[in-house]
Amino acid sequence: MHEWPSTLDVGELMAGGWRPTPFRQFILKIHSRCDLACAYCYMYEMADTSWRGRPKRMAPETFAATAARIAEHTRAHGLGEIEVVLHGGEPLLAGREAIRDLVTRIRSAVGGGTHVRVTLQTNATLLDHGYLDLFDELDVRVGVSLDGDEAMHDRSRRRANGQGSHAAVVKALGLLTSPAYRHLFGGLLCTVDLRNDPLGAYEALLEFDPPAVDFLLPHGNWSAPPPGRDPRTSATPYADWLIPVFDRWYRSPRQPTRIRLFGEIIHLLLGGASASEAVGLSPAAMVVVETDGGIEQSDFLKSAYQGAPETGLHVARDSFDDVLLLPAVAARQIGELALSAACRRCPVGRVCGGGLYAHRYREGHGFANPSVYCPDLLRLIEHVKHTVEADLSARIRAHRRGRPVGTDQGTPMKLREHRIPAKMFSELAAGGGGAGAVAQLAAAQRSKHVLLVRGVMETARVTGHPQAALARRAYDLLAVIQRDHPGAVDAVLRHPSVGAWSRHTVMALRAGDDRATPAQLAALAAAAAIRSGTVCEIDVPAAEGVVTLPSLGQAVLSPTVSEATVQCFADGADIMGGNLAVRVPRDPGSDAPAWRGLRSLSAESDGAPFRVVVDDLDPYRMPGTANMGGRLTPAEAGRWQAGLDGAWSLLVRHHRAVAEEVGTAISVLTPLAAPPQGQSSASSRETFGCVALSTPPDAITFAVTLTHETQHAKLSALLDIVPLTEPDDGSRHYAPWRPDPRPVPGLLQGAYAYVGVTGFWRRQRRLESGAAALEAGAEFSRWCEAARLVTATLLSSGRLTPPGEVFVSTMARRLDRWSREPVPAGARALGRERADRHRALWLERNG
Repeated sequence: MHEWPSTLDVGELMAGGWRPTPFRQFILKIHSRCDLACAYCYMYEMADTSWRGRPKRMAPETFAATAARIAEHTRAHGLGEIEVVLHGGEPLLAGREAIRDLVTRIRSAVGGGTHVRVTLQTNATLLDHGYLDLFDELDVRVGVSLDGDEAMHDRSRRRANGQGSHAAVVKALGLLTSPAYRHLFGGLLCTVDLRNDPLGAYEALLEFDPPAVDFLLPHGNWSAPPPGRDPRTSATPYADWLIPVFDRWYRSPRQPTRIRLFGEIIHLLLGGASASEAVGLSPAAMVVVETDGGIEQSDFLKSAYQGAPETGLHVARDSFDDVLLLPAVAARQIGELALSAACRRCPVGRVCGGGLYAHRYREGHGFANPSVYCPDLLRLIEHVKHTVEADLSARIRAHRRGRPVGTDQGTPMKLREHRIPAKMFSELAAGGGGAGAVAQLAAAQRSKHVLLVRGVMETARVTGHPQAALARRAYDLLAVIQRDHPGAVDAVLRHPSVGAWSRHTVMALRAGDDRATPAQLAALAAAAAIRSGTVCEIDVPAAEGVVTLPSLGQAVLSPTVSEATVQCFADGADIMGGNLAVRVPRDPGSDAPAWRGLRSLSAESDGAPFRVVVDDLDPYRMPGTANMGGRLTPAEAGRWQAGLDGAWSLLVRHHRAVAEEVGTAISVLTPLAAPPQGQSSASSRETFGCVALSTPPDAITFAVTLTHETQHAKLSALLDIVPLTEPDDGSRHYAPWRPDPRPVPGLLQGAYAYVGVTGFWRRQRRLESGAAALEAGAEFSRWCEAARLVTATLLSSGRLTPPGEVFVSTMARRLDRWSREPVPAGARALGRERADRHRALWLERNG
């Protein structure tokens, strides 16, 4: 019985604004049998026995249909990356040619626009040179199941004849961790067995130096409890097992491996979202295809009852979008709405997320229950919370006493605690704040960049990345330069692309993505050395022969060069790679042979100067933007300069407070390709200080764009200090400035930006006459009403934190006052006509 799915109305959810999250992980059961008979296996030993009626192998025609459906889903949702997991049974029983055929089909069908990560989970008894050579060729990561030493492992993971499998697994791991294949090692999966000593099991796993370990709670539920868990008591045997492992892992000076469960809990406690179904409220984004082509939900639901994961859909006739609209799938995507009343009241409910969905099942009551592991999860999460809080408090106290917080060598890059006073918070909420508030937000962003840059160095180290040593040398060099030339390091660390690169790199390292480039930290150090005239030499990475030095520019070497050496002198630098040497000019912002510098634009009005760098080179200058522009020609740069002169003059003369905020917040402009009509602009929470825009057609449009994007920058920086919204629950709503339904965080961003835009037109309409006055009045009226509509939606959403309620209420009061100001009837009618046209087009597109 599915209690939630049977009562869940997906149509009603979608009418309320919820939209399903597309699948990003596809688990393919390529072989439905196994050469082991593990005691706790949910496939063969628990409630569901559907494997008996399915073919042993996935057929080639099912391969083809599955590949086509994955490609269809990827294109429909514009997914830049997906993961395909080869699973079973034991997937190696499918054979090498079948695996080659399937992986090749999927990548060919999806095409080059989407990165397809392929992983395989195996018991490793069949893993040999032949398979590993194939996986090396196909770029397939391998995860191995191991429960500890021989006695621990062979308690449950035995062959059908009772013989243990540990010896075979160890032999395979020896091969997988050898230098030739080490890069394929994805990590270890260990099922918690209360009979095993926790630290003994942990140490046995660490012998193989895994990049990651997944500790899995054995599957069970209220009607079929897991071993050693008595649902009638509040005992916590599984927390008691895991806590010593957490303490050993957390307090290790090196933290030799990632433990996903612990890392996810810490990430959630610090305000992040979960990437695992085991904890947190993030929407489940994985789907299973069985050997017969049947599409199913998560396979661990087989532990609940016969047929629990079945959808009745098939890859030959149904799309994955059809699966997304099933009540059973929606129940695992609506977050807090799917939790029991007890979970919603629980102090750690949003971290725990009710635990794994299958573990909530109770016969006759469905899944709307706490996890059968509820006491264990509560104790574990509270222990992690108290440990992390005590650690952070100790670090802050040490910092306040003047002890270093940063690096073990040289002078640390200094941090300080950032708080927003109540008066400043209110001024920001009203749409303003002034240059002082923006400067404080910018300082917090600088500290964020310092933490992220250190995170690159530390994550590279703990994950054993090949570039870890170079990243460490680069970090130490930055610390040394900071001691004598803090301004040079500050200029590099504040550069917007540094925030995006460091965040993406940390996440890629955590995910085991081999495209992570922690060595780019050396390019930051080289840029600081050049700025400061520090004499040093450091190796830096090159992407197809191009060396990017953030905040300075690019050196272009031979396309075959992947690493270069930067030699820095007191009066310049050389970048050498292959047979070429590129001289960085004394003014790095100017071009030279094989050197492309980041140029700058400047304007001045009434004694107020404004200078911005034009970053049209850095790969991380505005991540995720589809219409990124290229290098500006001198003529195009001239048009940008002329536009900036007019816009800055307008802002300073008639919108002085906004000009001061723009001048404090915006340091970089990034060109976008022009759309067919109008103008395009963007900003990103990852790149504070950068505004991306197409060439503005006139000074007033340029000024409005700078106003709009500065609002985004202010709010994004504030959100890093004060959370204003709850985690996304999947609800989507109308935004009068967007063609698509928006989540609550997106609504808040838009509303805040248009408070700024409304204020601009409110002032501007008093300066204009004739047609220009009509246009300014229409824009003021339209955007004031649009922002009022959205603030009302936000206040009724139930998804604002207490500070968020205060913030949006303050916005709403300001907009209400403005809405009572008289507007000429013609201007009001024109604004309403534009708003109605947008609403009609939105409804036509979205329903």
